[in-house]
Parts: sequence; C-alpha cells; structure tokens
Amino acid sequence: MMTHQDLILQNGYCIFDLTKNSDADSITPIEFRYTAVMLCVEGEITIEANMQNYKLVKGDCICMSNILYKRTTKMSDDFRGRVLVCKSSFAFDTIVGIPTGFLESIYVNPIINIADESEWLLINNHFDNLNIMQHKHLGVRHVEFVALTFRAVVLLMASFRGTSNLEQSYYNHGDVYYRNFIELIEEHVKQEHDVAFYAEKLHISAKYLNELCKLKSDHKAKEIISSFLISKIKQEIIMSGKSIKAIAYEYGFSDQSSMGKFFSKITGQSPSEFRKGYKIPQNIED
Repeated sequence: MMTHQDLILQNGYCIFDLTKNSDADSITPIEFRYTAVMLCVEGEITIEANMQNYKLVKGDCICMSNILYKRTTKMSDDFRGRVLVCKSSFAFDTIVGIPTGFLESIYVNPIINIADESEWLLINNHFDNLNIMQHKHLGVRHVEFVALTFRAVVLLMASFRGTSNLEQSYYNHGDVYYRNFIELIEEHVKQEHDVAFYAEKLHISAKYLNELCKLKSDHKAKEIISSFLISKIKQEIIMSGKSIKAIAYEYGFSDQSSMGKFFSKITGQSPSEFRKGYKIPQNIED
C-alpha cells in the first residue's frame, strides 16, 4: 500500500482523513517543505505548526506552507479531520493571480472558520474530488484537473474569509507596506527585533506601522516580529544541533540569559526544556 509520501511523489499531493487512531508520532518533528490544508470535520484539535500552536474546532480550516510540524498537542476523542498536502512548488504554480492580500492574511492568521453549511459542502466536495483523482488517473489532463481543483479550494477559502475586494490590493499602499513588512522580517529578524527598524526601512512612522498591522492581522507590529523570531529560534533549537548560547548570539541577543527570558515569557519554557521535548528530526524534501 502506498504511503502518503509515495502519493505526494507520484501525484504532487495526497489527501487523507486524520482521527485519534491515525495520529502520527506525537514526538518526532517532521519538516515539510509542503503546503497543507486541514478541515476540522468533527471535534477539536490543537496542532503545533511552524512553531505556533493553533486550535481548530468543527468548521475550521487551516492553510499553511513550508511547514515545520512537530506534533498534535491535543485531540478530542471524536476528532475527524481531512488533510490535503501537496508540494509547495505545485501549490505556488496553481495560485498565480490569487489576490495577494489573502495570501498575506493566511500567513499571519491561517485559520478560517466556515460557518455556512453550503460553503462547507462546497469545499468538502472539492476534497472529495481530489480524493477520487488521487486513486484514479484521468489521462494526459490529470495534472490540470488536480491543479484546477486545488486552485478552487484556495479561491473558496479566500471568498469565505470575505476578501472579495482584495483584487485591488496591488494598488493599495497599506497592503504594499504590510507585504514589505513581512518580507523585511523574514530577511532581518535574526538581528533586528525593534519596530522602529522596520518602520524606518519602510519610510513610515512606527505608529502607522502598528495601526496597519492591527488592521491587517489584529496584531501589533511587535507581536508579529516576536512571532517570527520565536518560530525561527524554535527551529534552530530542535533542528540545528547548535548550543543555546550560540543560537542566542546568532539571533541578536546580548547573551544566553536574555534570549532565555524572551523565550520563557512567550512559551512558558526555557530553551533547554523546550529542546528536551524533541527527538532528532526527520526531514522530508520537496
């Protein structure tokens, strides 16, 4: 029987149901260079993905890319989810032209609640179609059918979030500033942790950047910076094998103690305690 990894390599994606009995190893972290969409059909689940905790209840959908997935931290006995995983290269090829504002919004807040029954039926039907195509080849047009269906899933999610006006985001200065802010964090967060640095790079005031972040993500600029920073530090702690002291200096802290205080304030654990909860990681290449 083909594994999920075999199906991804063969088809570019796989789709499967997740329940209490089918949950993967809860300890070993797995690095996915993939894109994943999960629907919570019943019950509730709390997962740790990209080093952040996300709680999903019935009707929630989560979409994430380039995932560092460590574990399911909590799952109700009646939980049932549907999971779609595909190569990130495949996902990016199929979402060209989708409003940038939606893609930015799911980067910061990837959970979408689908409360309307007809909307839930729509997205479930697309999952059903992808499940059929996973096991039945449709000839020379197979890849096109799969790509169109995946694109429809993403467009539906954008619609459910209420982003019908985001096709104008290319021309909205606020959207451009916010997108550039996220890109600057990715580039500089190892050494730059202050809002003022990013505001100066964007040639706007720190106050305006904070207002913009609250509007776009419901989080302050400093909270977004800290979220990126803690995620990257967590990855280093469990994936790199470097000492905590070395990581602290690499990420712009004056010493190990100051990084430990920052880390503990956000996670409730010291970096050493956090590391003890992990085995050596398995890497899955795209």
